[in-house]
Amino acid sequence: MAFCYNLVMQINYFENNTHQIKFDVKNMFFSCEAGEDISFKSSSFVSIRFVKLNIVNFGLIKSKIEKSNFSNANLDKCYLKDSKITNSKATGVSCVDGELDNTEFVGNKMDLSDFRFAHLNQIIFDNCVLINSDFQGSKLKNVKFIKCDLKDVDFSQARLEKIDFRGSNIDGIRIDADNFKELTIDPSQAIYIASLLGLNIKS
Repeated sequence: MAFCYNLVMQINYFENNTHQIKFDVKNMFFSCEAGEDISFKSSSFVSIRFVKLNIVNFGLIKSKIEKSNFSNANLDKCYLKDSKITNSKATGVSCVDGELDNTEFVGNKMDLSDFRFAHLNQIIFDNCVLINSDFQGSKLKNVKFIKCDLKDVDFSQARLEKIDFRGSNIDGIRIDADNFKELTIDPSQAIYIASLLGLNIKS
């Protein structure tokens, strides 16, 4: 592991190996352009700028990321469990085929995120911007979107079970009528959801 003068942390020598690492770092740059099978457990990242982050099978377990920027990171097939990501920027992050379990996202800018074919269980998105994000073909169970901006989010072909949209902007979302079980919505969302289901509400 090398710590460069410009405080770029490079872990490229971990490439194509399995490692589980504990880090408690803040106010740094972090770079990994072609990593694989790297997991962080019981770790803390505060005010980190992740640059050219490309890790297949990235793991985050019982860890936290705060006030950081990992926009455009490629974290396909990631594994997130018992973790929390807060007040961070993650525009365009890719978590295709990821496994996310019992994890909270709070106050994050996550527009254009890619969660296609991911499995999400016991997840909370609280006050997050997810505009134009993609959940096509994913499986979501016990997921809460609290005061989130979900404008034009694509849930096409996604399996949704026990999903809570209350308090969120759902304008333009795409949902397949035969692919969900138990959506919880507030009265202001009812008319829009009814239109997605092809229901006509008349007085």
